[in-house]
Amino acid sequence: MIESPNRTAFSHFHPILTRPQDNDHNGHIGGAIVHGFFETAVQAFLVEQAEFDLREGELAAFVVSSAADFYALPGFPDVLEVGLGVTRLAGSTVEYRLALYRPGEADACAAGTLVQVFIERASGTPVPLPEPLQRILAGLQLEAQA
Repeated sequence: MIESPNRTAFSHFHPILTRPQDNDHNGHIGGAIVHGFFETAVQAFLVEQAEFDLREGELAAFVVSSAADFYALPGFPDVLEVGLGVTRLAGSTVEYRLALYRPGEADACAAGTLVQVFIERASGTPVPLPEPLQRILAGLQLEAQA
């Protein structure tokens, strides 16, 4: 299990409003929903900060790996935040470090990684990240302990 990262490790946060249907039969948010929150934060960042066209752009980004550890049990009606950082930029691949927080809390409810590979949409072939996208993602680079 990865140690719960402190909020201070992240400089970018994406807000998440939970919904009643996010709770499982045990009354808390299950793992599949948390993975969805993580992917939402990554995609929102790409759209909002990198002007990435998810539907019709020349590039597409596919999640090829995702993992999470859980430390607390958030549930609806919690308002949450996803801390988003980058731990590796290599060729066509980006590895993100993410953590789910309740606002104002230093310790994460969950933390994990998500790996995306960028491909040319027309051919399906992995392509190196364009320089402008590399610069934007490099701005999220985390220190080794995050």
